Amino acid sequence: MNNFITELLRLKEPNLVIEEKTDEKEIKGRIYIMLYGVLSSKADKCQHCGITNHQRTIIKHGFRVINVKLPRLSGFPCLLELKKQRYLCHNCNRTFVAETSIVDKYCCLSNNLKMFIADKVREVRSIKSVAESCCVSSPTVVRIIKQTVDEIRHKVGSHLPEHIMMDEFKSVKNVDASMSFIYCDSTSHQIIDIVSDRRKFNLKNYFMKFDLYARKRVKTVCIDMYEPYMDLISDVFPNALVIIDRFHIVQAINREINRTRVKVMNQARRNRRPLYNKYKRYWKLLLKPKLNLNAINYKYHRLFKTLITEKDIVSYLLSNDNTLNNTYEIGQELILALKHNDIDLFRSVLYKSRQNHISEGLMRVLRSFMKYLPFICNTLNHPMITNGPIEGINNKIKLLKRNAYGYRNYANFRDRILLMSRLYKLRQRKTPMHEVA
Repeated sequence: MNNFITELLRLKEPNLVIEEKTDEKEIKGRIYIMLYGVLSSKADKCQHCGITNHQRTIIKHGFRVINVKLPRLSGFPCLLELKKQRYLCHNCNRTFVAETSIVDKYCCLSNNLKMFIADKVREVRSIKSVAESCCVSSPTVVRIIKQTVDEIRHKVGSHLPEHIMMDEFKSVKNVDASMSFIYCDSTSHQIIDIVSDRRKFNLKNYFMKFDLYARKRVKTVCIDMYEPYMDLISDVFPNALVIIDRFHIVQAINREINRTRVKVMNQARRNRRPLYNKYKRYWKLLLKPKLNLNAINYKYHRLFKTLITEKDIVSYLLSNDNTLNNTYEIGQELILALKHNDIDLFRSVLYKSRQNHISEGLMRVLRSFMKYLPFICNTLNHPMITNGPIEGINNKIKLLKRNAYGYRNYANFRDRILLMSRLYKLRQRKTPMHEVA
């Protein structure tokens, strides 16, 4: 019976004897399931003076009773009233108690409960919610997070993966910069580390702590179109290729197409109200990839008062303004080249755009594309490398802040993010990164 209880509770301690009785006890308005156990063994040596136990140098000297908190049992909080054997050393005349792997010295939380708390804080929930579900205080949860992160955190200066993703996010108000820096492994999607300040000089000082060999191992770095990152990569990663995330390229194009639509729509607001309503209603179709527009199925649309396809709606909207039409066609050709990873087509569309009358906003974006064309070519040559995983992590960070009603302490916020990502090793990608890079 005793072995069954210890196996059930995962209390793997050979010197522990669980008594065959349970009880219920109310502590601070909460009903606990009480278990009773005795921890006793022969002491080999004194913990204070180090003398070996020979001819009763160390004798048993009563018990010290502690209440050890265990994980919930059948939904109820559980306490183990543990009687730990106390010993008296005749050599130094001092006492000490038996130690166990179930609970650390000077602690009343079992190691199983600590692991359970560390697992729970990986979920997107507040510290208070985790503390209440585990019957501990919020500072206790914060302390366990810090202890766990100290063990799993990436040591600065040790090593770097071959493929890296970089991005930034809004952390807390008491950091020096408006945005904090985060970078991940493109292969495993694990967060490597978080830096409070994303400014170039601060990041350069951070990465210079890694030795040159580790920095030379980096082959690719995927970023958004943030120029300080490009300068930083050339300074600290001599062999790395800069890859601009394709989502940000498409986003920049669609943003200018939509701005041009709004400008044309507002021009028709007073004199051509039906056209204004059409631009306002069908804005999503102008941002939809051209090849995905339905040209077969006719549906009734109230603003047109007839059966019409999506492709015909877009053609009608573009026919009313030459600038919008040119902006749309150039943008869609660039998106098509990006989809098929066609470098020659992308480059030819950029040069062709100079001869067409397009919106000023898209022209500004295309000038940036010309400036960063070598990096965009790297994007097209490495279609499997994107910033998608790190963007998903940033969304999870925003959700974490919202559930916690914000964070004030940067260190606690950083530790929570790292623990959510690095507690368990994630499954490797099916396609090895070295085969696509």
